Amino acid sequence: MKQNIRRYENGDRDGVRRIAVGTASGYPRSDPELIADLLSNYYVEHEPEHLLVAESNGVTTGYLFGCVQTRRCRLVKSLSVFPKAVIRGLLRRKIRWREIRYFASTAYVAVKGGLRSSPPRGYPSHFHVNVAREYRRKGIGTALVERFIEVLRENRVPGVHVRVRRKDLKAADFFKSFGFTRARAYPVVVAEEKGMRASWSVVYVKDL
Repeated sequence: MKQNIRRYENGDRDGVRRIAVGTASGYPRSDPELIADLLSNYYVEHEPEHLLVAESNGVTTGYLFGCVQTRRCRLVKSLSVFPKAVIRGLLRRKIRWREIRYFASTAYVAVKGGLRSSPPRGYPSHFHVNVAREYRRKGIGTALVERFIEVLRENRVPGVHVRVRRKDLKAADFFKSFGFTRARAYPVVVAEEKGMRASWSVVYVKDL
């Protein structure tokens, strides 16, 4: 299946959000729009020039949310993206007790210094790559990552990092195949059907 890897365009928004919601895990699921906002709005609204899309026959099959300066991303998310997403969820009357517990637990972990820890020194960039379930194992994720690494090198970015759930061995092996190495781990909160649980994410880094 031939894939077109290209820069994000405004018409890609719905397709990107559909994949984000359909494959997301660890979030309360009462409000799919809230999940899509939290996952995609920074990259769509504040750094679309580093958002890549995979397309086949007019269908969005995957995406890569790229960021050159993670510190800026964290600041914009905390001051703008996150508050706006929550307010929209409240206006839709979709936010339930599970969402409140999730946000409170996440804030607690953040205060303790774990969640979204600062990017490793020398690796300011990060990305999230995702492919629709029905299009996986076709080389789409590999093509997206290879293109983004090219973009980073063109912009003389010194290094890039990614975050992987500790038990997601497939994802870890995927990034290792590009030369990423493990740097450190930090605690996160994961939402499941029966409640919240503590987990860990692992940071992998790559010199460019």
